[in-house]
Amino acid sequence: MGLIGPSGAGKTTIVDLLLRLYQSQKGIIELDGGDISDIKMKEWRTNIGYVPQDAFMINDTIENNIRFYGDSVTNEDIMEAVKMANIYEFIESQPEKFQAMVGERGTLLSGGQRQRIVLARVLARKPKILILDEATSSLDNESEFLIQKAIEGLRGKISILMIAHRLSTVMIADNLIILENGKIIESGSPKNLLQDENSYFYKNYNLMEIKS
Repeated sequence: MGLIGPSGAGKTTIVDLLLRLYQSQKGIIELDGGDISDIKMKEWRTNIGYVPQDAFMINDTIENNIRFYGDSVTNEDIMEAVKMANIYEFIESQPEKFQAMVGERGTLLSGGQRQRIVLARVLARKPKILILDEATSSLDNESEFLIQKAIEGLRGKISILMIAHRLSTVMIADNLIILENGKIIESGSPKNLLQDENSYFYKNYNLMEIKS
């Protein structure tokens, strides 16, 4: 699912509510018919993976950045995750492979490489829900394409919520929700929304096409 809208529309607030950083004052968030607040916090967060816009990395090896103090993450988990995150070929191309250093805050890597390694870090923990919060906003077109391929490969395996300003990122979503001033103003598949010339999505998509 894709979540889009102008700045201040409420996208980050929804993410914070899903991560249960604070409790909603009105209404509830349901999962399979039950209130998520009834699920123990540790269990809830164990099953949610979060990839932010600015990926945090430690000055260590690629492997340790994926394992990231997760003692339960096995080598098999890491290998499966890097393939799903579409970063395996890059790692194998490095002379030291998984033992290659990433530099302070990942400075030896490109933005796309950092994002895919952080995505692998999250996937290695086998979450059931994946939240991508503007994860491609600062990437070049090639890096965004590789992230999109990784997301497409996860289709049917995990529930994904993509928050984005770049509409190209959410074109692969099954369903879109458009927010404005804290309210849902549109929803539907990208294909269907593009057929409505009066829709927010249609107008902004075509404006993006004109600018490019």
